[in-house]
Amino acid sequence: MSIVESVRAIATKQTKDSDYSLYDVEYVKEGSEYFLRIYFDKVGGLSLDDCVFLSEKLAEELDKEDFINEKYYLEISSPGIERDLRNLEEVVASIGKHVYIKTYEKIDNQKEFYGDILKVEDNDVTIEYRDKAKIKKSTINYEKIAKIRLAVKF
Repeated sequence: MSIVESVRAIATKQTKDSDYSLYDVEYVKEGSEYFLRIYFDKVGGLSLDDCVFLSEKLAEELDKEDFINEKYYLEISSPGIERDLRNLEEVVASIGKHVYIKTYEKIDNQKEFYGDILKVEDNDVTIEYRDKAKIKKSTINYEKIAKIRLAVKF
């Protein structure tokens, strides 16, 4: 089992039956330093106190398991307000939210959209967006989406 898989299993176990959900785990080398980054989320967002709590809880378990040979920095964080939606399930869970979509090819004469997800049926994502003074709707097949992330609405 890789370091990321092992950490994912520990983090999932540590947050079972809690308000926290694991978003992602990264183990990367930047320059000469190693970083173990664990991203969590919860309804209403993660606070600094949440990050401290999770960091202490996971550091204790990681020290006990002691399967990472290199010296590393542990970072606990939220995936952020403009997080990527990494799969169709995350897109479905974001119905009603404001998103940015970039497509591989033009759809309705454009490749970039800022709008609200109205529905997801099969592999089709329907969004409502503003084009100058008009409100429009487009349906985009998920396979044609190069990038989709949550976006801040101004």
